[in-house]
Amino acid sequence: MTRKATAHSAAGIAALFLLASPLALTDSHNLLKDPGFDEQISEDEGGWRSFKESRVSKGKSRSGDRAMFNWGYSRTVPYPPGFVGTVSGSYQEFPAEPGSKWQLTGYGLAATQLEGAAFGILQISFFDAEGEDLGTVETAGSKVSKAKTSNQIDRNTVADEWTMLDTGVATAPDGTAVIHAFTLYVDFTGSNVAQGVFFDDLVLSKIED
Repeated sequence: MTRKATAHSAAGIAALFLLASPLALTDSHNLLKDPGFDEQISEDEGGWRSFKESRVSKGKSRSGDRAMFNWGYSRTVPYPPGFVGTVSGSYQEFPAEPGSKWQLTGYGLAATQLEGAAFGILQISFFDAEGEDLGTVETAGSKVSKAKTSNQIDRNTVADEWTMLDTGVATAPDGTAVIHAFTLYVDFTGSNVAQGVFFDDLVLSKIED
């Protein structure tokens, strides 16, 4: 993958959940620009880059007036594989070095109960200088994943309530030049419903032991 969001199956994401030991913040301030989506800083100024069906919305917010809304429409079709999926999201990019450690937290909300296996997550991905996705060292030795992800907003999450999301600590592998901090909505189940997840009050921290 070249600097694009990678969608994981619900089962694959569950396998990524790892408990991190407490670490001290090296940077107490939030590295994200416009973490609450209220300032609407442009992409050229380092603000959020969105793709597919994603937009800043006034429909819901945990603080301020706006939140990021990632949504989509996954539908069933009469030919293999039987569905057309959707992945939408937003991200910011930062320089990073091998061995650096990062954590992304924030809040997610589904205004109505999600159907099917649709879900919303926060995600950290690392890339080399050529834009190649490197995965993370936490998953090395098993089935290599392209990202470190948070807990999910899904059909088991209480609707219309903000839920804290946390990626835990992700360590940059060898060759890392860039980190992407994502909000993502994913649905590959053919739910035939337009639905999505709001995100607000995100924090990206660079940490050390």
